[in-house]
Amino acid sequence: MLQPVWAQPAVRDLTQWYAQADNDPAWRTAAPGKMGKALVFDAHAPTAAPALGNQYWLRTSVAVDAPSELLGLVIWGLHSATEVYWDGALVARNGRLGASLAQEVPGTWKHVVELPRSLTQPGQHTLAIRVSDWHFAQRPLQPRITFGPAHVLEQQDFRFAASSVFIIGALITAGVFCLVLYFGSSRRASYLYLALYCLSHTVKVAFKPLYFFDAVGFGTHYVYSAIVHGAVVAGGVFLMLFLLHEFAVPRARLLTWLYLGFAALGYWLLLEGRFLVPTTVAAFAVALYAVYCKQEGSWLALAGVAGFAVCTYLGFLSLLNLGYFLGILFFIVCTTLSIGRQLARQQKLRQEAMLRSARLENQLLRKNIQPHFLFNTLTSLQELIDQNPTQATQLIDALAEEFRMISSIAEEKLIPIEDELKICQTHLRIMGFRREAEFCLETRGLSGDERVPPATFHTLIENGLTHGYGSRGQGRFVLTKEVLDGGVRYELFNDSDAAALGAVRPEGTGSRYVKARLEESFPGCWQMQSAPVADGWRVVIDIFDRKVTA
Repeated sequence: MLQPVWAQPAVRDLTQWYAQADNDPAWRTAAPGKMGKALVFDAHAPTAAPALGNQYWLRTSVAVDAPSELLGLVIWGLHSATEVYWDGALVARNGRLGASLAQEVPGTWKHVVELPRSLTQPGQHTLAIRVSDWHFAQRPLQPRITFGPAHVLEQQDFRFAASSVFIIGALITAGVFCLVLYFGSSRRASYLYLALYCLSHTVKVAFKPLYFFDAVGFGTHYVYSAIVHGAVVAGGVFLMLFLLHEFAVPRARLLTWLYLGFAALGYWLLLEGRFLVPTTVAAFAVALYAVYCKQEGSWLALAGVAGFAVCTYLGFLSLLNLGYFLGILFFIVCTTLSIGRQLARQQKLRQEAMLRSARLENQLLRKNIQPHFLFNTLTSLQELIDQNPTQATQLIDALAEEFRMISSIAEEKLIPIEDELKICQTHLRIMGFRREAEFCLETRGLSGDERVPPATFHTLIENGLTHGYGSRGQGRFVLTKEVLDGGVRYELFNDSDAAALGAVRPEGTGSRYVKARLEESFPGCWQMQSAPVADGWRVVIDIFDRKVTA
């Protein structure tokens, strides 16, 4: 095959045109590509309208090496009507050429021409196409002509259709998988955006063969083309939304609106390839930012975007068949692997949380029935039975009530603050009977609808009673709630002897239990501080709306 040379000659009739030499300065060259054993080359639109009005000629030289095969031509997108000449002989018409808009009859967007064997003997041949474009002259002209064995051209159509079916199946499977994740995982928005990304490209792949291979008119073709272009733009939007939400990028809302503005302009002003370039760059930047922040799954997302860019570029260079679609599948595979790893990690954390919750439940029950507590309480009860039977009865009722409440909340992750306060009050009554003292609990700023981990403040009060009061005959605890910017603060104060406690107290079982409960209920979103103050001891617990950064 020779290098094709497309011609836009000056005004001349067909005889004059063929008489020109191959080095006519008005001709333009276009480098061919190869698809199977077929020669593929792109025809360029005229830079200026020739003197014949909306009609012009294109020409190339072709060498035939295998005369035994039936050869053919496939012409895409050369609007609006054409006449095809092979060595000066008219071999096909697509539509009807005309000297005006009224006289011209547009053909189909794809035109298949079978060349007679008598005209395709070995040697050098000239292919000429006369074009009339009155109807769609305002549309960008990006035609493609494929020349080769007829069976190879048919196989190309079949391979593309088969590949489309495979890609559609993969995209639908991935989209359904993401929808299942969305509805089954607290409706995480990024999963929904990824599902819509798959759906957008499913539409593109489904409509691509309709306008690329079917013999449809130019008007229908451009409707299909608008749908495909819209699907590409929508896919870019959902891709950016997925990345921005998956990796919690700062100012995601502002970036979303900026990209939506670009996408709206890109739909009307940019071709598909020119729209994809800034979209891919933006997606790569977001993934790179996620890698910089060391977010989970960011490396796979970055690899997916990079692979998509490489495959798309190789497809643009005709070095990789269906490169754009293979790039999409590569990105989805990388993203699916990332999601799978996250789900496996979440499942592991869930199992660990269940085990930790069971341990905390056992620890809570064991903490409240520990031998020394029961021994001391029973000893006090024995003394009260002899000295004050009425108080002995009250102590038994209080002890039974505390055990009942503790056993009822042990399995809960969060309980109403009212239940927590009842447990605290009951425990203070028990300790008052035991020590022949008076302990009280005051609350400030509580609305009554708060929910806290079970026995959190009960444990802190128990610690204060154990380590801070000794033989004192009275004690006062104050629980205060304060609303913070992005969270809430609980402060538990007791008027124990801070000097006796010392400035530093080693962390005991009670403090570890409280921290474990806080982590179970508010993972990474809490802080706890405990220290002596001028007139007692203070514990501060901050619970935030989002994770605390180091």
